Amino acid sequence: MKYRSDKNEILILVTNDDGIHSDGLAAAVRGAMRVGEVVIAAPNEQQTAMGRAYPSRKDLGVIDTVQLDIGIGTPVEAFAVHGSPGYAAAYGIAEIAPKIKGRKPDITVSGINTGANCGTSITSSGTIGAALESVDMKVPALAVSQEILNFDDRWPEFETLSFHNAERATEYWLRYILEHGMPKDADFLNVNVPEAAVEPEDYLFTFLETHPYYKAQPVPQRDWRKPYRIRFDSEFGDKDAHKGSDIYALHFERKTSVTPLTIDMTKR
Repeated sequence: MKYRSDKNEILILVTNDDGIHSDGLAAAVRGAMRVGEVVIAAPNEQQTAMGRAYPSRKDLGVIDTVQLDIGIGTPVEAFAVHGSPGYAAAYGIAEIAPKIKGRKPDITVSGINTGANCGTSITSSGTIGAALESVDMKVPALAVSQEILNFDDRWPEFETLSFHNAERATEYWLRYILEHGMPKDADFLNVNVPEAAVEPEDYLFTFLETHPYYKAQPVPQRDWRKPYRIRFDSEFGDKDAHKGSDIYALHFERKTSVTPLTIDMTKR
Protein backbone atom coordinates (compact mmCIF):
# COMPACT_ATOMS: atom_id res chain seq x y z
CA MET A 1 0.00 0.00 0.00
CA LYS A 2 1.28 3.46 -0.91
CA TYR A 3 0.79 6.36 1.45
CA ARG A 4 0.65 10.09 0.92
CA SER A 5 4.00 11.70 1.68
CA ASP A 6 2.80 15.20 2.62
CA LYS A 7 2.43 15.42 6.42
CA ASN A 8 -0.71 17.52 6.07
CA GLU A 9 -2.36 14.87 3.91
CA ILE A 10 -1.84 11.92 6.23
CA LEU A 11 -5.00 11.31 8.24
CA ILE A 12 -4.58 9.15 11.33
CA LEU A 13 -7.45 7.73 13.35
CA VAL A 14 -6.49 7.25 17.01
CA THR A 15 -8.64 4.89 19.06
CA ASN A 16 -8.22 2.50 22.00
CA ASP A 17 -9.98 0.22 24.46
CA ASP A 18 -9.14 2.01 27.73
CA GLY A 19 -11.53 4.86 27.03
CA ILE A 20 -11.48 8.42 25.77
CA HIS A 21 -9.89 9.82 28.94
CA SER A 22 -7.01 7.35 29.27
CA ASP A 23 -3.44 8.62 29.57
CA GLY A 24 -2.37 6.09 26.95
CA LEU A 25 -4.74 7.56 24.37
CA ALA A 26 -3.39 11.05 25.05
CA ALA A 27 0.16 9.76 24.52
CA ALA A 28 -0.84 8.06 21.24
CA VAL A 29 -2.45 11.28 20.02
CA ARG A 30 0.67 13.29 20.83
CA GLY A 31 2.84 10.81 18.92
CA ALA A 32 0.46 10.73 15.95
CA MET A 33 0.18 14.54 15.78
CA ARG A 34 3.90 14.74 15.07
CA VAL A 35 3.33 12.63 11.96
CA GLY A 36 0.06 13.84 10.46
CA GLU A 37 -3.48 15.07 10.93
CA VAL A 38 -5.40 13.27 13.65
CA VAL A 39 -9.02 12.37 14.35
CA ILE A 40 -9.79 10.82 17.74
CA ALA A 41 -12.62 8.32 18.22
CA ALA A 42 -12.49 6.12 21.31
CA PRO A 43 -14.95 4.36 23.63
CA ASN A 44 -16.71 6.68 26.06
CA GLU A 45 -15.67 4.41 28.96
CA GLN A 46 -13.22 1.67 29.87
CA GLN A 47 -13.65 -1.27 27.47
CA THR A 48 -10.57 -3.39 28.10
CA ALA A 49 -10.52 -7.07 27.09
CA MET A 50 -13.54 -6.63 24.81
CA GLY A 51 -11.73 -8.04 21.79
CA ARG A 52 -13.62 -7.22 18.61
CA ALA A 53 -17.01 -7.63 20.25
CA TYR A 54 -20.16 -5.89 19.00
CA PRO A 55 -22.24 -5.80 22.20
CA SER A 56 -25.77 -4.47 22.02
CA ARG A 57 -26.54 -1.58 24.35
CA LYS A 58 -29.33 0.98 24.54
CA ASP A 59 -27.00 3.90 23.92
CA LEU A 60 -25.04 2.26 21.07
CA GLY A 61 -24.03 4.77 18.44
CA VAL A 62 -24.29 7.85 20.64
CA ILE A 63 -21.25 10.02 19.94
CA ASP A 64 -20.22 12.74 22.38
CA THR A 65 -17.96 15.57 21.25
CA VAL A 66 -15.44 16.29 24.00
CA GLN A 67 -12.54 18.68 24.50
CA LEU A 68 -9.66 16.44 25.50
CA ASP A 69 -6.66 17.54 27.54
CA ILE A 70 -3.70 15.63 26.11
CA GLY A 71 -1.03 17.71 27.83
CA ILE A 72 -0.10 20.10 25.01
CA GLY A 73 -1.51 23.27 26.56
CA THR A 74 -4.77 23.49 24.62
CA PRO A 75 -7.60 20.93 24.46
CA VAL A 76 -8.20 18.94 21.28
CA GLU A 77 -11.53 17.83 19.85
CA ALA A 78 -12.30 14.15 20.29
CA PHE A 79 -15.29 11.86 19.88
CA ALA A 80 -16.44 9.50 22.60
CA VAL A 81 -18.29 6.56 21.05
CA HIS A 82 -20.82 4.71 23.18
CA GLY A 83 -19.74 1.19 22.24
CA SER A 84 -16.90 -1.30 22.16
CA PRO A 85 -13.40 -0.68 20.76
CA GLY A 86 -14.48 -2.37 17.52
CA TYR A 87 -17.45 -0.04 17.28
CA ALA A 88 -15.26 2.99 18.08
CA ALA A 89 -12.96 2.13 15.18
CA ALA A 90 -15.91 1.40 12.89
CA TYR A 91 -17.69 4.68 13.65
CA GLY A 92 -14.39 6.53 13.38
CA ILE A 93 -13.69 5.16 9.92
CA ALA A 94 -17.20 5.03 8.46
CA GLU A 95 -18.75 8.17 9.95
CA ILE A 96 -16.63 10.45 12.11
CA ALA A 97 -13.55 10.93 9.91
CA PRO A 98 -15.62 11.38 6.70
CA LYS A 99 -17.86 13.93 8.41
CA ILE A 100 -15.10 15.87 10.19
CA LYS A 101 -12.20 15.49 7.75
CA GLY A 102 -14.01 14.68 4.52
CA ARG A 103 -12.54 11.21 4.02
CA LYS A 104 -11.54 7.93 5.60
CA PRO A 105 -8.29 7.80 7.57
CA ASP A 106 -5.13 6.50 5.92
CA ILE A 107 -4.12 4.51 8.99
CA THR A 108 -5.40 3.71 12.47
CA VAL A 109 -3.45 3.79 15.73
CA SER A 110 -5.02 1.67 18.47
CA GLY A 111 -3.61 2.38 21.92
CA ILE A 112 -1.53 3.08 23.78
CA ASN A 113 -2.83 0.20 25.86
CA THR A 114 -2.23 -0.02 29.59
CA GLY A 115 -0.48 -3.40 29.69
CA ALA A 116 1.20 -5.58 27.09
CA ASN A 117 -0.71 -7.46 24.40
CA CYS A 118 1.39 -10.52 23.59
CA GLY A 119 0.95 -14.20 22.87
CA THR A 120 -2.47 -15.79 22.55
CA SER A 121 -3.87 -13.21 24.98
CA ILE A 122 -4.27 -10.83 22.02
CA THR A 123 -7.53 -12.52 21.02
CA SER A 124 -9.25 -10.93 24.01
CA SER A 125 -7.58 -7.55 23.57
CA GLY A 126 -9.77 -4.58 22.73
CA THR A 127 -6.66 -2.82 21.42
CA ILE A 128 -6.18 -5.61 18.88
CA GLY A 129 -9.94 -5.78 18.31
CA ALA A 130 -10.03 -2.14 17.19
CA ALA A 131 -7.02 -2.76 14.91
CA LEU A 132 -8.76 -5.78 13.37
CA GLU A 133 -11.91 -3.74 12.78
CA SER A 134 -9.84 -1.11 11.02
CA VAL A 135 -8.13 -3.69 8.82
CA ASP A 136 -11.48 -5.27 7.97
CA MET A 137 -12.59 -1.82 6.79
CA LYS A 138 -9.51 -1.62 4.55
CA VAL A 139 -7.54 0.77 6.74
CA PRO A 140 -4.15 -0.56 7.92
CA ALA A 141 -3.44 -0.31 11.62
CA LEU A 142 -0.78 0.04 14.28
CA ALA A 143 -1.56 -1.38 17.73
CA VAL A 144 0.67 -0.08 20.53
CA SER A 145 0.81 -1.34 24.13
CA GLN A 146 2.85 -0.42 27.18
CA GLU A 147 4.15 -3.23 29.39
CA ILE A 148 3.30 -3.06 33.08
CA LEU A 149 5.60 -4.95 35.44
CA ASN A 150 3.88 -6.60 38.43
CA PHE A 151 0.58 -5.99 36.67
CA ASP A 152 -1.81 -7.63 39.12
CA ASP A 153 -0.20 -6.11 42.21
CA ARG A 154 -0.51 -2.60 40.71
CA TRP A 155 -4.01 -3.04 39.25
CA PRO A 156 -6.10 -0.95 38.71
CA GLU A 157 -4.32 2.38 39.34
CA PHE A 158 -0.85 1.55 37.88
CA GLU A 159 0.86 4.38 39.73
CA THR A 160 4.16 5.69 38.31
CA LEU A 161 3.40 4.25 34.86
CA SER A 162 4.81 6.43 32.08
CA PHE A 163 3.79 6.25 28.43
CA HIS A 164 6.78 8.30 27.26
CA ASN A 165 8.64 5.47 25.53
CA ALA A 166 5.47 4.08 23.95
CA GLU A 167 4.57 7.56 22.70
CA ARG A 168 7.93 7.78 20.95
CA ALA A 169 7.43 4.28 19.57
CA THR A 170 4.03 5.29 18.18
CA GLU A 171 5.61 8.11 16.21
CA TYR A 172 8.51 5.91 15.10
CA TRP A 173 6.34 3.09 13.77
CA LEU A 174 3.88 5.42 12.08
CA ARG A 175 6.79 6.95 10.19
CA TYR A 176 8.16 3.48 9.43
CA ILE A 177 4.84 2.31 7.95
CA LEU A 178 4.36 5.52 6.00
CA GLU A 179 7.86 5.23 4.53
CA HIS A 180 8.14 1.48 3.97
CA GLY A 181 4.56 0.23 4.03
CA MET A 182 3.53 -2.86 5.96
CA PRO A 183 5.80 -5.91 5.93
CA LYS A 184 4.83 -8.34 3.17
CA ASP A 185 1.48 -10.07 3.79
CA ALA A 186 0.93 -8.17 7.07
CA ASP A 187 -2.23 -6.17 7.76
CA PHE A 188 -1.13 -4.48 10.97
CA LEU A 189 1.73 -4.23 13.43
CA ASN A 190 1.43 -5.16 17.09
CA VAL A 191 3.99 -3.13 19.05
CA ASN A 192 4.73 -3.84 22.73
CA VAL A 193 7.06 -1.47 24.56
CA PRO A 194 8.96 -2.41 27.76
CA GLU A 195 8.26 -0.39 30.89
CA ALA A 196 12.02 0.12 31.31
CA ALA A 197 13.70 2.90 29.33
CA VAL A 198 14.22 1.92 25.69
CA GLU A 199 14.92 3.83 22.50
CA PRO A 200 12.44 3.52 19.59
CA GLU A 201 15.17 1.90 17.50
CA ASP A 202 15.77 -0.79 20.11
CA TYR A 203 13.24 -3.31 18.76
CA LEU A 204 12.98 -6.82 17.37
CA PHE A 205 10.58 -8.15 14.77
CA THR A 206 8.89 -11.11 16.46
CA PHE A 207 6.35 -13.87 16.05
CA LEU A 208 3.29 -14.42 18.22
CA GLU A 209 4.03 -16.69 21.19
CA THR A 210 1.78 -19.76 21.36
CA HIS A 211 0.62 -19.35 24.96
CA PRO A 212 -1.07 -16.50 26.83
CA TYR A 213 0.78 -13.52 28.23
CA TYR A 214 -1.71 -13.17 31.08
CA LYS A 215 -1.97 -16.58 32.80
CA ALA A 216 -4.97 -17.31 35.01
CA GLN A 217 -3.95 -18.33 38.53
CA PRO A 218 -5.52 -21.12 40.62
CA VAL A 219 -8.75 -20.10 42.33
CA PRO A 220 -8.95 -20.65 46.10
CA GLN A 221 -11.94 -22.12 47.85
CA ARG A 222 -14.66 -19.48 47.78
CA ASP A 223 -18.39 -18.81 47.95
CA TRP A 224 -19.78 -19.02 44.40
CA ARG A 225 -22.60 -16.69 45.36
CA LYS A 226 -20.13 -13.82 45.78
CA PRO A 227 -18.20 -11.95 43.07
CA TYR A 228 -14.60 -12.94 42.50
CA ARG A 229 -11.89 -11.71 40.14
CA ILE A 230 -9.48 -14.35 38.84
CA ARG A 231 -5.91 -13.19 39.29
CA PHE A 232 -3.60 -13.14 36.30
CA ASP A 233 0.15 -13.34 36.28
CA SER A 234 2.63 -12.34 33.59
CA GLU A 235 5.83 -13.74 35.10
CA PHE A 236 7.68 -16.25 32.92
CA GLY A 237 10.36 -18.88 33.21
CA ASP A 238 12.73 -19.83 30.40
CA LYS A 239 10.49 -22.70 29.30
CA ASP A 240 7.51 -20.36 28.86
CA ALA A 241 8.72 -18.47 25.80
CA HIS A 242 10.57 -19.22 22.60
CA LYS A 243 13.45 -17.07 21.38
CA GLY A 244 12.14 -14.81 18.65
CA SER A 245 8.63 -14.52 20.10
CA ASP A 246 6.94 -11.34 21.27
CA ILE A 247 6.96 -12.47 24.91
CA TYR A 248 10.64 -13.45 24.75
CA ALA A 249 11.71 -10.13 23.24
CA LEU A 250 9.69 -8.08 25.72
CA HIS A 251 10.18 -10.09 28.89
CA PHE A 252 13.69 -11.53 28.56
CA GLU A 253 15.51 -9.27 26.09
CA ARG A 254 13.79 -6.09 27.33
CA LYS A 255 13.31 -4.81 23.79
CA THR A 256 10.27 -3.49 21.99
CA SER A 257 8.48 -6.35 20.26
CA VAL A 258 7.06 -5.66 16.79
CA THR A 259 4.84 -8.46 15.47
CA PRO A 260 3.45 -8.26 11.92
CA LEU A 261 -0.05 -9.77 12.02
CA THR A 262 -2.69 -10.62 9.46
CA ILE A 263 -6.46 -10.85 9.67
CA ASP A 264 -6.21 -14.11 7.72
CA MET A 265 -5.97 -16.83 10.40
CA THR A 266 -5.98 -19.74 7.94
CA LYS A 267 -3.51 -22.56 8.64
CA ARG A 268 -1.58 -23.39 5.45
